[in-house]
Amino acid sequence: MSAIRRGVRRTGPLNPLRAFEVAARHMSFTVAADELCVTQGAISRAVKTLEDYFGMPLFKRLGNGLELTPKSRVLAYKLTDIFTQLADATEEFTGSKTAHMLTVWTYTSFMIGFLIPRLPDFQLRHPNIKVRLISATDSTDFNRDQVDVRLRYGHGHWPGFDSTLLFREELRPVCSPRLVEANGGPLTVDDLKQQILLHYDGRRHDWADWLAAAGHADLAPRDNLVFDELSVANQAAIAGVGLAMVQKAYFQTELANGQLVAPFDTVLRRDRGYYLTVSRERRNAEHVTIFRDWLIEQLAGQQEPYEESYPVLRAVNG
Repeated sequence: MSAIRRGVRRTGPLNPLRAFEVAARHMSFTVAADELCVTQGAISRAVKTLEDYFGMPLFKRLGNGLELTPKSRVLAYKLTDIFTQLADATEEFTGSKTAHMLTVWTYTSFMIGFLIPRLPDFQLRHPNIKVRLISATDSTDFNRDQVDVRLRYGHGHWPGFDSTLLFREELRPVCSPRLVEANGGPLTVDDLKQQILLHYDGRRHDWADWLAAAGHADLAPRDNLVFDELSVANQAAIAGVGLAMVQKAYFQTELANGQLVAPFDTVLRRDRGYYLTVSRERRNAEHVTIFRDWLIEQLAGQQEPYEESYPVLRAVNG
């Protein structure tokens, strides 16, 4: 009987692959060494072995830390998935599966504009925590026992909950650059008389408050369109339908890549903000603490300092 020899696929050295995956997940050789119970030097040597094997660098060594290359980031994500599946299979086999489900409640606009773009980083770092997202409004009933974290808008005071401020409300108009081009040059506030303003039905006061702060309280636009969902109004702005009033933190990517422009300097600031809230009985749960610390880290350095020239409204409706 003749044997059929199957082709051997190259997988790379397993231990260095594991060391790289952990280092990429934490972006730290030191933390990776702690997780794998080895020395930092062992992690460094393992990564160097893998770089020699592939013939290319996996990390950019920066003065204040590490940065993955575009190709190594893809590899890291895939390795995390592979090692997670391996760990899940082992735990299921031994009956010791320990993955946690983290249920997060938040607004659709917050989820789409802020949270979802950042979730891959959380999943890369914490593959044993499965995130479940629930979209709702404050008027929606929910089973408090099934929700770990609520990301909500207000003054920061909810009975029975600990609150951590994520960012203050900062509103400004945005629009497609095509709308500015059609205007024949930079927009002025007075040009809004010829434009369509996009409103979210639940926050119809935003445009009026911003126009008052900009010194044009009596300005009447060419038309107003009102949407039941804030996220739909925002997408209409990207499509060039008109100008939307948006939370700055939601649209950093769109503003950076040119999908949207902010044609005016005036920023409307309020004394309300967006908070991470946790019920008192859940505040010390490990997976909740990990998520809270990660989200705060994501926001580090992104918030601009308040300036006296920016108006702040203190008596407003939600």
